[in-house]
Amino acid sequence: MQLHGAGGPRLSGSRRHELAGLLFLSPAIIYILFAFLLPIVYNVMLSFEQTSPATISSLTAPFAGLANYRFILNDPTSRTAIVHTFEFTAGSLVGQFIIGFALALLFTLRFPGRTLGRSLIIVPWLLPLIVTGVIFKFLFQLEGGAVNQLLMDVGLVHQPIDWLDDPHLALLTVLIANIWLGVPFFTLLLYSALQDVPMEVKEAALMDGAGPWQRLRLVIVPIILPVIEVTFLLGFVFTVKVFDLVIALTGGGPANATQLITTWSYNLSFEQFTFGEGAALNNVLLVLAMICSPLYLFLSRGSLRRSSEGGR
Repeated sequence: MQLHGAGGPRLSGSRRHELAGLLFLSPAIIYILFAFLLPIVYNVMLSFEQTSPATISSLTAPFAGLANYRFILNDPTSRTAIVHTFEFTAGSLVGQFIIGFALALLFTLRFPGRTLGRSLIIVPWLLPLIVTGVIFKFLFQLEGGAVNQLLMDVGLVHQPIDWLDDPHLALLTVLIANIWLGVPFFTLLLYSALQDVPMEVKEAALMDGAGPWQRLRLVIVPIILPVIEVTFLLGFVFTVKVFDLVIALTGGGPANATQLITTWSYNLSFEQFTFGEGAALNNVLLVLAMICSPLYLFLSRGSLRRSSEGGR
């Protein structure tokens, strides 16, 4: 029921709460519109235009239809960049999970220096990606690199390996650097999940005669599986858009051996000034994001639902 006074009609209490909520949400809505929605819409528009430095300044260009998408499908470097992105992402996730899960299991044990170790594991997160790339560039350089020096000291190689300029090794080198960078993320999330495994369940499995491997495979992993799924999905999102690390280490070379979707789209847009083709390639990442977002929400809700059912 609305009340009327001298100043005109008054809003009901529920209506005032709705307007207050919209008022508080308006900064976030404006931010999303200008920081996310507008760039995405503009990028999609660019992908259907025949662009050049002359047309980009006027914000309009001749309509190109699907020509830019046909280009990235037929261009060997674009296809290679897409394949490299999936290889790089898969290798990173497998390496990060294996090392991160091993460290998470290690930190569940009680030993001197455990707290210090957990603190040091986040060091890669504290460094900007460019700084990480420069550090690994010094580590893997041909002359005077610490990796080559160590391998020669232990007798595994007899001459320095050209990690960064060998097309067969460059992608592996970038992969190693990215695994080091992502291990803290996997370690901390999986360690938190392991802390939530009920002690009674582990003790019951131990009393039933289950060994360490059986307890891990049949008891612990099924319980923390929802967290593992979400961790892999978030790791995929973080890895598929890696840019700074590759630019700092190899710049996409040698001979495009380390070109990813992000680096090659940057090359197309800001070095070759074919903005439409770069935008079309960027939309491949947009499609991946559109697939991952609902999948993340589905897995997160499933995890919360299973947790609430377990609590009851």
